[in-house]
Amino acid sequence: MKEALSSLDIAACVTELQSIVGGHVDKAYHPEHDHLVLAVRPPSGGKSYLHFVVGRWLHLSSKSTEMPQQPSSFAMMLRKRVTNAKIIAARQEGFDRIVVLTLQKDGEYDLVLELFGDGNVVLVKDGVIEQPLSSHTWKHRDVRARKPFSFPPPVPDPSKMTPDGLVELLRTSDTDLVRTLATKLNLGGRYSEEVCARTGTDKSEKASEISPDTAQALLEAILRLRDEASAAGPGYVVSKGSEARDVVPLRMRTYEDLSMDEFPSFFEAIERYLSRIPAARTEERPQRADMDLGRLKRKLAQQEGAVQRLQDEARETQLLGDFIFARYSEVSTALSQAKDALIGHGDMKDIRGHVSYDKRTAALTVKIDGNELVLEVKESLESNAKRYYEGAKRTRKKLEGALAALEETRNAIQEHESGRKAAESTGRRRHKPTKKFWFERFRWFISSEGAIVLGGKDAKSNDILVKRHLDAGDRYAHADIHGAPSVVVKMRAGVTQETLEEACEFTVANSKAWNANIGAAAGYWVLPEQVSKTPQSGEFLAKGAFVIRGKRNYTGKTEIKLGVGEIEFEGQRKVMAGPERAVKARSKKYVILRPGTTDKNEFAKRLADVFEVPIEEILSVLPPGGVDVVEAHGLAL
Repeated sequence: MKEALSSLDIAACVTELQSIVGGHVDKAYHPEHDHLVLAVRPPSGGKSYLHFVVGRWLHLSSKSTEMPQQPSSFAMMLRKRVTNAKIIAARQEGFDRIVVLTLQKDGEYDLVLELFGDGNVVLVKDGVIEQPLSSHTWKHRDVRARKPFSFPPPVPDPSKMTPDGLVELLRTSDTDLVRTLATKLNLGGRYSEEVCARTGTDKSEKASEISPDTAQALLEAILRLRDEASAAGPGYVVSKGSEARDVVPLRMRTYEDLSMDEFPSFFEAIERYLSRIPAARTEERPQRADMDLGRLKRKLAQQEGAVQRLQDEARETQLLGDFIFARYSEVSTALSQAKDALIGHGDMKDIRGHVSYDKRTAALTVKIDGNELVLEVKESLESNAKRYYEGAKRTRKKLEGALAALEETRNAIQEHESGRKAAESTGRRRHKPTKKFWFERFRWFISSEGAIVLGGKDAKSNDILVKRHLDAGDRYAHADIHGAPSVVVKMRAGVTQETLEEACEFTVANSKAWNANIGAAAGYWVLPEQVSKTPQSGEFLAKGAFVIRGKRNYTGKTEIKLGVGEIEFEGQRKVMAGPERAVKARSKKYVILRPGTTDKNEFAKRLADVFEVPIEEILSVLPPGGVDVVEAHGLAL
């Protein structure tokens, strides 16, 4: 199973990245330490999202994903420097696993995306590193802020190689041909096997014994592969049964016996592949940032640095405002001279302490007693001081948010450490997480007819769910009581009234009716065009709420119950909570629950051991209060 892109894959990626050249960077996001997202405005219009998983994956997507409200210090650094920057080039560095985006804004930047080893993101200006995501020092390069930037030693580039040069390279190897091509030419194992298959060469033959004629055939095959990969054609997800095995930008002989699903572009194929592959092994790469102590501590360090910078910025900006009044005479004189210079009665450069003048913004920079001030020439001294005070106020407001985020991270670390100690002290085994699918940011279940049904977890996710995932042809469901989640049914062929009734049962069970223990309630469903965020004139609509216009299709009152069972989805084992009918249709091992007196957390511990998943996975799907077991099938509690 492919876990990262190879050099040939990156050649295909760079071709498809040409669609955003000429566009602009809108904003940078940093949802996890090893995941960077650039929102870009392509020249063709609309918005695209460039996802970079450090050291592994790169793809463009048209879909927006939920981003953290508090950006990391690295994201803030990128936003400050390259927001609204024009993308003037996208290239591959030689034949290496490195993509370089060249950006134009107040000079020229190179955003270097490294997909080899542990990977990195490095912002470079005029050959000097502005900031790397991770700082490292090697014998041959020093990747640290304000250091000259250099690429790693180059790998051999087939396009610049002769057959004799390939023979010479192969003769330095003491292993077989396929492994030599994979490592010394950066092809990766699958493409090396494809080269051998296309040339009819035995892949197990010793590389050092390859003849010049064979070397020429191999080199020609490699160059053809590169041309095919770079041709901006379709992409393919390779599968064996329900298991995704690879994603490639070209058809391959070595995959003739496997299923190859075609997508319009390589990036679309990558996006589909990433949604299907199992998560990386937890001992190698943690699945979830909030459950990985090391990642949380790195996040804490970033936030502490951001808090310190904001504190310094607020204090310094406030002091500069005070300094303007403390040096009233000198600042007033500088402004008067600048205004005279604007009408031709003097030269800006003659002003005491002159540093620079920006004609476009009429901003004069002067240095007085070691303090550098930016003065708006067309404004009064008092207005300039007020601008500094307001800047300090805005920074303090940001600081409040940064401190709140810092406290959340500290609490998460404390909870993580407490949970681990509790598990160790009680001897409970920590179970390996199952693969996480895109829809698990919401409440969810798979209906008895196979439709994906999504529900909001709170007001914010209700908004996100309806705005981003309620498409034409879908259905919207809600309980006929206050305090229920919005539910979206992703309609597909074969879905009938049965699934819509299940969706209504789902929203009722996850509403306030569960804790109220009212026994039964009704739900309804409507078409997407009946759902609006626009209230009647003079009315107010709370966050997460929607206006329903037109006829509502009600279901009869249903008993408030939910099933929790083990299902298989896209070849992966998952624990699902949903309506009784849906759970029984898809599970051999399940429990049926109703509102009750058993503590939710205690019950989740028991279910986690039965289903052999982390307790967090159980808590994320359980209803919102205490439970009682109505029925258990295929398991003992």
